[in-house]
Amino acid sequence: MGIFNTSFQLFNKFLKDFKPLFSVKQFYVFRLAIYAFFKDYKRNSLWAMAKSANLDYQRFQYFFSESNWSFDQVNDQRLKLIESQRTTASTPDGALVIDDTSVPKPYAHHTQGARYQYCGVLKREEVCNVSVFSAFSSKSKAFPINFKFYRPESEFPHLRKSDPDFKSKLELAKDLIVDSCSKGIRFKTILMDSWYCAADLIQFIDDRKLHFISEVKSDRLFSLEHPLTKKKTSMRADELVKLVQSHLATRAKFLHFKDAHGQDRSLLSYTFQAKVRDCSAPLKVLILLGGYSKDDDKSFHVLITNDLSLSAKDIFKLYRLRWGIERLFQEFKDTFNFDQYQVRHKEQISRYWTLSLLAWTLTYWIKQNAYLSKILASRPSSFNEYKTALNSILLYQSSCTLSKNSSFADSYFNIKSARLKRMLFNAA
Repeated sequence: MGIFNTSFQLFNKFLKDFKPLFSVKQFYVFRLAIYAFFKDYKRNSLWAMAKSANLDYQRFQYFFSESNWSFDQVNDQRLKLIESQRTTASTPDGALVIDDTSVPKPYAHHTQGARYQYCGVLKREEVCNVSVFSAFSSKSKAFPINFKFYRPESEFPHLRKSDPDFKSKLELAKDLIVDSCSKGIRFKTILMDSWYCAADLIQFIDDRKLHFISEVKSDRLFSLEHPLTKKKTSMRADELVKLVQSHLATRAKFLHFKDAHGQDRSLLSYTFQAKVRDCSAPLKVLILLGGYSKDDDKSFHVLITNDLSLSAKDIFKLYRLRWGIERLFQEFKDTFNFDQYQVRHKEQISRYWTLSLLAWTLTYWIKQNAYLSKILASRPSSFNEYKTALNSILLYQSSCTLSKNSSFADSYFNIKSARLKRMLFNAA
């Protein structure tokens, strides 16, 4: 069933602050588009969303492609709403996480940004779209801050890096860090995976008096004082791990924690100070012997930070917050169709992604403020359960609308027979 004249008070309370960003006609389509994100589809498309919202497809498609509204302004307003409430806002004990996510598009021949490149979802190279994300993550909450649409270098065959429109993922990461700071997002440290742990980005963060924690690849080269000979030397991360295992195991300390499955685990840890090439920032290096969980096939992990005051336990504890962004990516894609768009251009895709994030944020806002606790018999837990519950409320209200307006119902269901309608009414 589609959505009929639905006016859910909780949705309206959240969406009213976006009215100044749209004309009256635009806001009508915008509101229905957000409602449509809560529907389930076998295969999502603008046509399917327009049908679920009982809206003319051409009008719906025009809203995404040519209508004059700014997805940046919508995202800014979304963040203002998040930061305006204690239950949803960022906190000083959390982290700013930088990472990218990919959307496989193997048959996309004309989609902007969709090129043959590494696809993190598939863990191999494939034609895909990629966006670089910033997110806030703490022990109690996580939410997306912003994203940057990535256009790979292969889209600039003539001018290459001299083209002002080209930005590498590292440059986009810098923009997102500056953006988060300018928006007043509070955080203790910046978290990155090993791909973003480049000397240029490390120096960029350190120059701004910010702190970071990142994992490094096994072949990363460190300049340090040799733990045994006390002479200055250069060693790869995996060579340092072997040194700790062979000669420094007695100096290593156990680090105890619960893994993602709630199981008690212990890892041997060893810390020392070092630097990386082309970067002046002094770093603390943490070597962890073993995997994060039983599903982790790595025999060791190496983390670095420019916050020399952190203990090994604090470094590891903070870095684990990075998984908050992985959960967000899963929720966007599994629950709010982030990867199921049928538009081709950067502007259209960015608009679609922004509204998908807005639908997620509406659910986050309802969840964090426990707005459904007095409405539903049992409280949802996962984002998918919240989406299902909210969709049920929308369907219930739509059913009530149809039951109270017989002419509206007749026109929708195209039923002419008065006898059939009497039979159905009596059966009900």
